[in-house]
Amino acid sequence: MMKNHKNYFSFFGILCATVNKQLHSNESKILALLKIDIPKIIKLLLSKQLKPIKLYSTNNYN
Repeated sequence: MMKNHKNYFSFFGILCATVNKQLHSNESKILALLKIDIPKIIKLLLSKQLKPIKLYSTNNYN
């Protein structure tokens, strides 16, 4: 004979599901940064022309 007992979600199961959702959310944010924003930043940095450093300084002590 089957026992008549109620099945409830355990606290541990709810906690695991919440942590899993948060980890997935953070992973999605990191992947979005790597796929979209990083190439834009690299293109921006490569498009900038750097000025040469001055070889002389006003604070030279001879």
